[in-house]
Formats: sequence, structure tokens, C-alpha cells
Amino acid sequence: MRNSRKTLAAALALAAVSGLAAAQPAPAGAAAPAGAGMQVVAVPSAGSPLVAIRLLFDAGSIYDPAGKEGLAALTAQMIGQAGTAKRSYSDLVEALYPMAATIDSNADREVTVFYGQVHRDTLADYTALLEEALLHPGFGQADFERNKEQLLAYLTTTLRSSDDEALGLEAIQDEIFSRHPYGHPSEGTVAGLKSITLDDVKGFYREHYTRANLILGVAGGYPAGYAEQLEKDFAALPAGQPGRKALPPAPKTSGRNFHLIEKETASVGVHFGYALPVNRAEADYYPLMVANSYLGEHRTFHGRLQQQLRQARGLNYGDYSYVEYWLTPPRTSKPTPNVPRREQFFSVWLRPLVPSTAQFALRDALYEVGRVRDKGLTQAEFDLTREFLLNYSKLWGQTLANRLGFQMDSRYYGMPSYLDEIQGRLPKLTLDEVNRAARKYLQTESYEAVIVTAKAAELKAALQKDGPSPMKYNSQAAPDVLEADKTIEALPVKPTAIEIVPVGQVFEK
Repeated sequence: MRNSRKTLAAALALAAVSGLAAAQPAPAGAAAPAGAGMQVVAVPSAGSPLVAIRLLFDAGSIYDPAGKEGLAALTAQMIGQAGTAKRSYSDLVEALYPMAATIDSNADREVTVFYGQVHRDTLADYTALLEEALLHPGFGQADFERNKEQLLAYLTTTLRSSDDEALGLEAIQDEIFSRHPYGHPSEGTVAGLKSITLDDVKGFYREHYTRANLILGVAGGYPAGYAEQLEKDFAALPAGQPGRKALPPAPKTSGRNFHLIEKETASVGVHFGYALPVNRAEADYYPLMVANSYLGEHRTFHGRLQQQLRQARGLNYGDYSYVEYWLTPPRTSKPTPNVPRREQFFSVWLRPLVPSTAQFALRDALYEVGRVRDKGLTQAEFDLTREFLLNYSKLWGQTLANRLGFQMDSRYYGMPSYLDEIQGRLPKLTLDEVNRAARKYLQTESYEAVIVTAKAAELKAALQKDGPSPMKYNSQAAPDVLEADKTIEALPVKPTAIEIVPVGQVFEK
């Protein structure tokens, strides 16, 4: 096992060096204070034939008015997926088609990003269309109805019916951040979306799409003076009011609270977690990042959770942990930029599980988190995990667009380049610092748990009983696994509260 992990780390190191040697981003520079007017992040790469453009607005779902949840997302859709004042949406798509380009958007809790990438030969034409969409949205009634229906369908059809992974991810955030501005999906709620009018969208655009709320980013082989001209063009936006929305402290979870989402599904998905008081702008984040990577980096096999639950016991496909929000985990293999959040959360994701082993898998994951908290990493485990993370993180900025996105996130957080911080801080970390962070921030006493399952009443009864949940293997398990199982199968969970929520009620209001 150790040799295979060293081989993986070495392979990642080689890939990272070869993939990044061609073009390194320029330093992001000192961050401007939040709300000081439009900020510009430029990452020139003269040898690249591509140009990436990103506009990051401080206009996320935390600004949704009560009862209008989804307004930020719908406004973004009405800019990126709708007609302009000059042309219909179909005409806009037709104009973009020869460039093999799109105007994409994503509204998250704190920010909304618009982004695209084109060949530099078509940069002028693409820029004109991008500015037309952002500066002169059409706000047509037909586009409004279409985009509202798309968001409603995402909540009621995609999340509730066909995407259990995303369903659990959204639900665990709702529970961790209950009664907090983060406490509803960025896409909104069913009741909130239904209450939004086209005038609401126009008002949100006027209030939040301003120079004070904008970080403008450009990267690649763009011509001299292009970034300055782009900044001048977007100066047509209203000035806006400086300053970000103040956030209350993240809710502190008390006890072990289980939310069982009942739906007809063959497998069981488990998320559990709690709010964290640190983000990547703070020193404690980096030793915690190493401890988390040892537990389970997303879609990798080196993590302790993946090794113990999947490889040693064959319980399921994926077992990972996170110290930041991860955008669309089933479809992404590396962190996605431009979803910065000042308040983060720790979580563990187990999916998909056979119903008969779900209780044991939950205990096994809690056991592993507790083990890292109580025993920490050994020197060898620390060295190997740090080496892996130093190499693996180099792959996060392989693309031009991602390098730009991470630089813009760093500007949002008011910190130096995140990818540079990883490379600068991790070599200086010590084993004691990582284990100290694990003891300080990892815990299994108080958390929210979301379990997507059929026959929720049966699982509720088993969780309340809290009796042993022995594993049965189809083949002979290793002696050390069987020995650990004796502790895991009887690990007390002692739920503080358990509720069953029919899937049809999730994200309703």
C-alpha cells in the first residue's frame, strides 16, 4: 500500500511539473480592500493562443431577500442564459457558435461569476458579445419564464429525483447553516423562486451589478492594452456601495442531529459535518488541509477513508472529507475556483452504500475521523501526505481559466495567491502543527448528518437503538480489519435528534 501511494505521488509530481512548465501566472499582487471599487486581476501568458475572461460579482445568494430565495441565481441566468437589449438569446448563441464560445455563469452563496474562453483571433468579437450581455441585458419575459422553470426543475427534478449526490451535498449545507445567510441552495427554494418577478430581477441587477462589487479577471495571450480597455468598458456599470455584507458567526452545532431524506433509491448516501471557523486566508487552514488530505482527498485513493471503507472492506465507491465547499463533487475531480466563502465547513461524504451496511459505514467514518483527532499522523504518514498534496495541488492550476480563477479568489479573500501559499507554507509545516490542528478542529461529538435513503423509518429505528452493526464479508477480510471491526461495529453514535423528511419537501421553502 505504501509503495502504491509513493508511486502516485511521484506520478503527480511529474505531471504537475510538465503541465505547468509552459506558462506560470504572474503574481496577483496585494489585494485591494473589499468594496474599494472595481478590481482587476491580470494573468498574462504571451505564448498562449487562448484568452480567459472572468467577472466575479459580490452578488451571491446571501443577498436573496427573505421569501425571494433564488433571486441571485435567476438574475445570473437572465444575463448569461438570456437575450440582450439588442438580440434574442438564440441570436446570441448563434453569434457565439463560430467562436466555439459560451457565456457561462454560476451563482454561489457569496459571489456570482461569469466566464468564457476564446482564441485570441476572435477575442474582439467575443468581448463585444460579453459586454453586450453584461451591460445591456434584455430582461425579456419569455427568457424570465424559461430560466425560472429551469431553476425550479433543478430543485424538484434534478436534486429530488435524479442526483442523490448533489441532493445530499445541498441538504447538509442547509442543515449546517440553518438560519444563516448560507442556509438555502444558491438556486433558491421552490417557494422563493415562484414568488420572484421580473421587476425583482431588474432591481437585483441594478443594486448588485456594480463596479464596487466586481473583480474583473483576464488571462492568456491577450494583446497589450486589452485588460485596461476591458476595465474602461465595464466602468459603464454603476459605482455601487463599497463593503461586503456582514455575516453572522456560523451556527454552532450541538449534539448529533440526523436528517433522513426518504426517497425511493437503491443505495444510501451519507454526509455529516459542521461549520469550521477557518478558511484558506488563515494560517490554521494549511495544517488542517494536510490532516484532511490524509483522511480523504476528493476522488483519490491515498486517503485513509477510501483505504479503509472501500479498499479494505468493499463498502462503496467513494469516501472523502472536505475542509471547504466542493462544487459538484460527482463531476469534478479537482477544486473549482470562484466559489469563495468566508465561512466554511468540514464534511465527510460516503456514497453509494448498500442499505444493510450503511450504519456500519457511518461508524467506520466516524471512527477514522476520531482516530486522526486522537492519535494524529505518524511522521511517515505526515511526510507522505504533505508530499502528495504539494504535488497534487500543482494540478489544480493546470488550465489558464483555473489559474485565473484561483488568483481572483485570492483577491476576494484578501490574501496572496492560494496556490503559491500551498507551495510556500506546506514545506515549513511540522508534524506537531498538523496534529495540533487535527485535535483542534476535528471532532465527532457534534455534527449534522444527512442520509438519503429508502425505508427511512427502519434506519431511524436502528440509529436510535444504537446497537451493534456487525459486518459480513463475502470473502475473508484481513485479520487487522476484523480486529478493528470489533470496535467499529459497537462504536456509540447516540443520536441527539432524528427526523425523517420526505424528499418532496426538501428545498420547498
